[in-house]
Amino acid sequence: MNTGPNQLKDPWTALWQTGAGSSCFENADDELHLSQFWGEHVDALPDHARMLDLATGNGTVAQICAARAIESKKHLEIDAIDAADIDPSAHVPDADPLLARIRFHGNTHLEALPFRDGIFTSVVSQFGFEYACETRSASEIVRVLEPGGRLRLVIHAKSGAVARDVKLRLARMHRVLAENGPVSLVLELARANEEGDMAKVKSKSDYLPAAVKLSKELFSDPLPNDSALFYSMESLMLWAHRKRYTSEALRRSIEQGWTNINDMAVRQEQMLAAGRGKKDIKRIEQRFEAFGLTLVRMVKIRDKNNAQIAWNIDAIKPLDAVTLPARETTNST
Repeated sequence: MNTGPNQLKDPWTALWQTGAGSSCFENADDELHLSQFWGEHVDALPDHARMLDLATGNGTVAQICAARAIESKKHLEIDAIDAADIDPSAHVPDADPLLARIRFHGNTHLEALPFRDGIFTSVVSQFGFEYACETRSASEIVRVLEPGGRLRLVIHAKSGAVARDVKLRLARMHRVLAENGPVSLVLELARANEEGDMAKVKSKSDYLPAAVKLSKELFSDPLPNDSALFYSMESLMLWAHRKRYTSEALRRSIEQGWTNINDMAVRQEQMLAAGRGKKDIKRIEQRFEAFGLTLVRMVKIRDKNNAQIAWNIDAIKPLDAVTLPARETTNST
């Protein structure tokens, strides 16, 4: 797969523009656990705090924090950034009115935050910091935190329940996206059909029985919300009923399915690459300490079965800290 700069960013833009939430969990209990986790963070903030949510996606964490502040009768001002081209109010169906209270900044990178020095009481991130350059991002985070400001990060674990689930799903997606796998094979057939290349349609059709067999294997051992199975069966079904569509409409529909699952595979590859082990977390702590933060805690976040799902790092900027100078590329707001 092509994974240049745009190919790494575009799959996330595509995801957020569907209106999807930011969770990587299939288990709603894990989502609820982290909602409570962010609520506790808001409880520890003073009234009239200002928060920055990094790699916000469609603003799930920002919304949780905004809702908790309202429940606690606190005034909380929230900015939320993402490297993707985001606009949650435009893309999230039946958007919560709380979204309108959050200032979203799309196409904005952690390594060059467009904010003045020392203006945030809190900086948070759920599955975002680890995708960026650690050193430059850590420097920028410390720069925009006010003395006494709090940092809370939730970071992908290299091993654990989520990583195991992602590896399994990714392996299945790779099988259907491989050459002559169901999704890629049907796309080739649809393109050849539209071009009138019947010789290629005939030769590639020889691989259909094996593609159907693979789809049946996936069906015999499905996962919850199994994208590999869904797009495999959808592609084969469209091809089987191709006479119902124009050749262009058929090709476009199958091409969209291929793009959807390929983007998903790219995102999950990035998730696995972003996973951090204990030594990695120690290195991240040391980076923040080098920039002047004081570590408060580092713990494993576990699900109800006691399986690790993430890491948590909490740190605070000392009251007597000297604010780091702004980078020349950083704007002021």
